[in-house]
This record gives sequence, structure tokens and C-alpha cells, in this order.
Amino acid sequence: MTPPQGLEVAIIGGGLAGALTARVLREAHRVTIYERAKDAGEVGAALAIGPTGVRILESLGFDQERAGSIPTGLIKLYDHKGNLGHEQYLDTTEAYGAEHLAYHRSDLRNEFLRLATADSEQLGINGCPAKIVWGCEVTAVDAEAGTLILSTGEKIHADLIVAADGIKSVARPVVVGDAAFSTTKASGISAFRFLIETQEIQDKMGHLPKIFKPLPGHKYCLTMLFSTDGSKRGMVIYPCRNFELVNFLCFVTDDKLKVNSTRSWSAPGDREEMVSLFSDDFPDWAVDHLRLADNIKLWQLHDQDPLPTYTVGRVVLIGDAAHAMTPHQGQGATQAVEDAEGFRLFLRAGTTRDGVPTILKDYDSVRRPRASQIQLHTRAAQSNRKPEDALRYEKYNWTYPGIIKGLERVKAGEELVQF
Repeated sequence: MTPPQGLEVAIIGGGLAGALTARVLREAHRVTIYERAKDAGEVGAALAIGPTGVRILESLGFDQERAGSIPTGLIKLYDHKGNLGHEQYLDTTEAYGAEHLAYHRSDLRNEFLRLATADSEQLGINGCPAKIVWGCEVTAVDAEAGTLILSTGEKIHADLIVAADGIKSVARPVVVGDAAFSTTKASGISAFRFLIETQEIQDKMGHLPKIFKPLPGHKYCLTMLFSTDGSKRGMVIYPCRNFELVNFLCFVTDDKLKVNSTRSWSAPGDREEMVSLFSDDFPDWAVDHLRLADNIKLWQLHDQDPLPTYTVGRVVLIGDAAHAMTPHQGQGATQAVEDAEGFRLFLRAGTTRDGVPTILKDYDSVRRPRASQIQLHTRAAQSNRKPEDALRYEKYNWTYPGIIKGLERVKAGEELVQF
């Protein structure tokens, strides 16, 4: 395989967005990921990726079997009394060209890291593997010079800096330059999240509920419950990792919690408190599973106003650093995948250091309008508390042409997303 002779690329953060971006750019450039964590241990539970993201992953050599993915086959939407409001069998392959898939977050991240760092010949691609520097904290960024400053005081020079460093991004204030946009804000809603092994549910409850069992075609049922009493409570339940685990996400407003403070992905949650917030009026078939929960995390959901730009100089924001949103549309991971695919603009012939700012402006012209609209859809879905509202934005969310075709449309003055 031909070693890259292209740009020196520094990626801040080796999470989902950063790792997959490294996979794209490694084909033509020298890529280094600077990750604050000391190892690849992943925090989080399960997530889903929509058809737009799945099509991109398939083009990058992603191994669905290795990642333990399972496709959505049925969506059931209930109100908080347990009344079925909407039921829809899902065939996104026919409608949108790919499946809608669920993953355990750590399995997905491990596969992204494999694609970023595995031997090029093994992957059948050009270029050299990306390097990862673990336990490395970036404290400052110089966008024009293309310089990172580490907590050790060391300076790293790069032709392109990709900031995939999450909701507390060190690069966002530098890029937007406006205090109103420099930080994310608490959405007013938090989520208890946990996983239960399907075998444990079977053993402790004496049976395995039908919604956790495989449907024909090895597909799964996505179950959602929405409060209609104005309390903004809700539950999202679905299996992952080849049906070995069931993921639970339980939404509550911050003012109903005993401890109302900033909570990260890994903050502990209290089972008794969680059960008390749902047991009075949510159906027993849902609440009974909450009583089995262990290792519960309480996650404060953050939101970000759509930014005026994702890029300045040699720096570009991606993932939660660019477009933090709550999980009410399940679009966070999909947008991270779409972000990563956007760096195919840097694989075109003739890419040089001098041309980086111009390419980033092209990237911004496609990715920012797209992700910003998804943010607005997510806010609307959070406010709409009718079961049927959950799928209101399905067609837009699951339709995207990719960066190359998208840029052609933008430059021609056409709509980016065309149904």
C-alpha cells in the first residue's frame, strides 16, 4: 500500500466522531489522534445509527458482525399509561437504501478504532494507520497557525486540526469567537441509563418479554413510552449486542431529581429514585424492569444552539463539539458518521496545506446546515409529547446524499436533502 504524502492531521478526541474521521483521512494523510482518556474503555450504553450513517459505514469496510449490530424491524410507541398509540414495521432498506441498526456503544467505538488503526493491507486501503496518543489533554488551539498546546506545554503543529472533543470542546470558543455559542447548555432534562442482560431478565422475571426477542430476519423491536401529562418523562427500550443486552433510557426533568447538578455520562444514578419517578403511572411491564437495574448512570442532557460556523483557519468542529443535541431523535451517532464522511473532500487530488481553509469552508457549507436542521428537529421532538411525533422527521433524518453530491447541490443552489 502507498504511504501517504499528504497533510499532517491532528484529531482532538478519539470517540466515535474522531475515530471514524481518522479512518477516512488515513487513506491520504498522516493522522494522529490526541485522546485525553488513558485507554479505549468506553463510557455509555447503546445507540442507533440511521440508514444515512449505515451506508457510509458500509463504504468504509465496517464489520457489522464484529460490532454486534441488529436492525430495527418494528417500532412501538405507547403513552405513559401503556396504551399503544402507534405501531410501525420498518423496512428502511427499501425506503432509504440501508438498515437502521442498534449497537452497544463500546462495540461501535472499538470497530471505529480498528478501522482507524489496523494494517492498511488488512483493510484493503491505501495509506498508513492512524496513531493514537492516549492520556494526552489538549488545553489550547491556535487556529491560524495550526497548533495544539498540550497540558504538558508541548506544542503540536498540524496542517489540519479536527476538534472531536465533545460538549466541553476546547476548540469551540476559538472557532465561534462568540461567548453566546462557546458552551453548551443544560436542556432541563436528564436520563437514567442502564443495560440488563437478557438472560438476567429471563432468570429473574421467569420469562423474556416478546419485545426483547428477535423478530423475523433477526430484527429488533424499538419500544418508546411518552408521557402525555406535561411531565416530559419517557422511556426508550431496545436490545443490542446481538440480543445479549437490553438498553434502557429513562427521561425526567431536572427539577424532579433529588440532586440537581451537572452530571456526566458516568455519574451514578439511584435506582429507588428512578423507580419512584415512573412507578405511579407508567405500566408495570415497563417499571418492573427498572427494579432489576444495576450500575445505573444519570446523564444530564445538553443542547447547543446551531453554530454560526464550524470552522476557522485550520480548525473544524465535528460531533458534539459542533452540534450537541439530546437523544430524542437518536441522531447523535448518525451525525458523527456523516461528519466523518465529509472528510472525503480531503482525499481529492491536489489537496495542499494552503488549500485547507478553503476545503473546510466547503465542508461547512454542507455539514452545518444539515446538522443544524437535525438539532432543530430534535428540539421539536423533545417538546412534542405525542407518540406519533417521534417519527415526524423520519424522511429528512434518514435522507442525505453524502459530502460530494451534497457540495455539488449546494454550489448549484439546490436543496441539500431531496426526497
